[in-house]
Amino acid sequence: MTHTEAVPTTEPEVIAGSGDSGRSRPSVSGREVMAGEPLRRLLLVSLGLMCVAAALVFTAVARAPELSIVDEPAHAGHLYTVAHGHIPAKGTRVPAEIRYEWFCHDQAGGVTVTDNGAKIPVVPAGSRCTGYTTSWESGAQEYTFGDPPVYYVVTGLLDRAISPLVPGRHNFINVGRDIGAVWLFAAMIVLYLAARRFRISWPYALAAALMVPLCPGVLAASSEVTSDAPAALCGALGLYALARLTVDKRMGLIVPFVLTALTTGTKVINGLPLLAVGAVALVMAVATLWRERDWRRAVRPFLVSVSISAGFLLVFGGWTVYQNHRGKAHWVNPNAHDSIPLKGSRVGDLASNLFGSFQHLTTTYWLGPQISGESVVIWATVLCALFCGAPLAVLAISRSWSGGWLLGLGTFVGISAVSLAVEAPVVLSSHEYFQVVSARYAITFLPWTILCLAVLAHRRRLLRTTYLFVSLGLLVVLLAVFGVVNLGPAISSHTSYLVG
Repeated sequence: MTHTEAVPTTEPEVIAGSGDSGRSRPSVSGREVMAGEPLRRLLLVSLGLMCVAAALVFTAVARAPELSIVDEPAHAGHLYTVAHGHIPAKGTRVPAEIRYEWFCHDQAGGVTVTDNGAKIPVVPAGSRCTGYTTSWESGAQEYTFGDPPVYYVVTGLLDRAISPLVPGRHNFINVGRDIGAVWLFAAMIVLYLAARRFRISWPYALAAALMVPLCPGVLAASSEVTSDAPAALCGALGLYALARLTVDKRMGLIVPFVLTALTTGTKVINGLPLLAVGAVALVMAVATLWRERDWRRAVRPFLVSVSISAGFLLVFGGWTVYQNHRGKAHWVNPNAHDSIPLKGSRVGDLASNLFGSFQHLTTTYWLGPQISGESVVIWATVLCALFCGAPLAVLAISRSWSGGWLLGLGTFVGISAVSLAVEAPVVLSSHEYFQVVSARYAITFLPWTILCLAVLAHRRRLLRTTYLFVSLGLLVVLLAVFGVVNLGPAISSHTSYLVG
């Protein structure tokens, strides 16, 4: 492998922070443009990304009907309740329609593997719902009521509008899962545009966008009913805001505020990438004041940080206050057993999880056994090794305080902060903590690690290597999703409820 692979583009672009960050974006005058991109190219890129997202999600939904054990029944009930004009609260029960579909999806489990590797055949379609009674899981609760409503409103209304157009009945869950393709496509195209704002040429930006669904955790979230479905999009929006701040030097307050409110409104932890942008803005303000003694220039990035914090607190605080006073009094979370009391050093207990997200950054996910074979596990492990090193590599090769340097710093600090963000509410409310914080909560930062890799590949001009790697990953995932080759089911998925 050489380091002189040519980039087939005539655009004189540079990556922010490579030492020529003062150069402006390439001119596209004389051509129709949209979002700073030639319109024809943007349409072709969008069409290609849309086809990839739809093919992967629709096929995954069709081939792996069983519900995810990562709270999907509760999310599905939440989605159905919101779609029918109600907001769940403490103690809200899963609606009867969702319990029926839940039973049918579980009974349609496809291939079940026993301890000795024997395969139990698929339940015949005509008997998938045989044996259901109205008392089945009648006490199941929508304990996801604490999630803000943006994902549920958008997906729920689309689901309710589309479901009657789909042949057959009882398809609310399947349609809700298929809508995940929309969230996935949005994440891919926003990452493409964010990469372009980081002055990465379009072939590398396209490769970065194609990498999003090749992360098993993103594919899993996109093919389930879960508030994690918008997570990759929220991470990509954070990158877009970071590029505006560090590369374009745009210090407006409205866009960061709106993006923070929207991402936090899908799930509180999905707002973490924007908080990372706010932290970068604060660092920029402090650095300007410290090094240049110019408080006038330091004010604007400081206000950006304040704007982002305000957007987060407004949604998080407002929604928490609203939900805390609704529903069953003295409600006990059915998942309360997942946490354990703090003992010993509180700082030590919490800090022990600080960098745990890196360990299983891409290997913590749940996919149906029809898809998640050893080929996917091996691919996810390769990605984990690359993604964990990418932020530090970008930091090492970038000029201090450049856009690339701040990208690497924001990615590393953001992933490290995930465990604290998950632990903090539990510690404050019950003085307990999670012994292990699942790395799936860091899914919002996977677009950041992908962009770090794109920066490295662009800097070294490894275009052929980049497309070879992405093509390999696409082949592995496509073969697994379509059931051609997956070397599985994965052994590790039967020894732990999440791979990794």
